[in-house]
Amino acid sequence: MLDDALVRRLLLRTAGRDAEAFERLYELTAPLLMGVALRVTARRELAEEVLHDAFVKVWNGATSYDPLATRPVAWLVAIVRNRAIDLVSSADMARVRQFEDDTDTAIERFFDWAPAAEDTVAQGQMHNWLRRCLGELKAGERQALVLAYMHGLSHGDLAEHLSKPLGTIKSWLRRGLESLRGCVEHCMEPR
Repeated sequence: MLDDALVRRLLLRTAGRDAEAFERLYELTAPLLMGVALRVTARRELAEEVLHDAFVKVWNGATSYDPLATRPVAWLVAIVRNRAIDLVSSADMARVRQFEDDTDTAIERFFDWAPAAEDTVAQGQMHNWLRRCLGELKAGERQALVLAYMHGLSHGDLAEHLSKPLGTIKSWLRRGLESLRGCVEHCMEPR
């Protein structure tokens, strides 16, 4: 897991044009962000282009990061995700539309990001809790979460893909995230 406080400090220093902080920010977050880009694009060459473009945007736009408005990793992921979606062609969207609600496969792929991340016991335990908790969600909530966070679909794309009203999609995502958070917090309680 990335240390939000460290990433926040590096982003703020990057906003001050600190090249060393920017380099450290890249080293720390690139594996995770490459995973996000790969999930959306499904092609390494596009994911690399996305990552490059995203870090250029971070360097040039770090002053727009508001530490009171959002977590730093979420801000970085949003930049990568949005850039990746911009690059995805309609053929790639067809691949997403073929997605089936195969829970085990979807969950495995959902958590198969950041190959360079340290495989610690705590991360392994968190992975297991998240898998279990995702599996306990209602099918619609789970599918919406996986498509949004694994494939990078927007709320509008989800509504179209799942043939549901936008309000339903937003409710599924909100309830799904709340349920996921509650389940993981329950798993983390000492026994």
